[in-house]
Amino acid sequence: MKLSAITWIIVGLSIFLASIGFAFFQYWKPNTEEAKNYKTWQGQLEAEGAKLPAAKTRFEKAQEKVMEQNDEWNQIVLRKTPPTGFFSGGVDLATNRYDMTHLVRKFRNEVQRDVNNQMRRGGVTVVQGPLVPTPPEDPAGVVANYFNYPAAGTPVAIFDLGQVTIRGTWAQISANIQAWSEMPNYLAVADGLSISGTAPDLTATYNVTVVAFLRGKALAPEVSLAGGGAAPAPAPGFGAPGAGGGGAPGLEGGESAGQ
Repeated sequence: MKLSAITWIIVGLSIFLASIGFAFFQYWKPNTEEAKNYKTWQGQLEAEGAKLPAAKTRFEKAQEKVMEQNDEWNQIVLRKTPPTGFFSGGVDLATNRYDMTHLVRKFRNEVQRDVNNQMRRGGVTVVQGPLVPTPPEDPAGVVANYFNYPAAGTPVAIFDLGQVTIRGTWAQISANIQAWSEMPNYLAVADGLSISGTAPDLTATYNVTVVAFLRGKALAPEVSLAGGGAAPAPAPGFGAPGAGGGGAPGLEGGESAGQ
């Protein structure tokens, strides 16, 4: 059977349309959509890349802020914690605990002197002042009982000193109360203020608590009845490592309240 020319044209057109449809749906449309997706992804990457300089600037500023905060904290630590050695008025908990029971009395006397000086701030007259507690003589309990470690989580001496009585003018008493918050080497709180008398001769009573956070990263080992022990173990500190301690020196006489 001989096909007419129009039939060949229709068959050819059908094959052409089928080929076009196959190419469109199999290749052109998917490739176009994929290219569009890549273009969108490229735009997103470029947008994120444009943020990098600002992100880097924020990161650098955050680093600077962290360093500033560290510097400020280190300054607070230096101002509000005792020194790191017994012979400089502070504490070194890496010292052998038998020696520590003697050396810690030097620290107690130093705290008492500091408290006595603080009570006179503002030019007031001290009527009655508190005594800083005497440390225990037991090597096995000196750290736990006097420096509250490990119960407090970090070595800290807490002196709830009780009542102080002073006399002076209102300005002198106000300056005295304010001065406790500025006490060097310690965190001190004065509260429960009560004032009596007739101006300008006034009498004030208040309670004082003094807290001494200790710097240092080493803690002498616990002692046993045999006196043995291992090398000093790491312990939570408060700031820089402590200075070294030594054998028991000649001890100073105990400081009393208000001297």
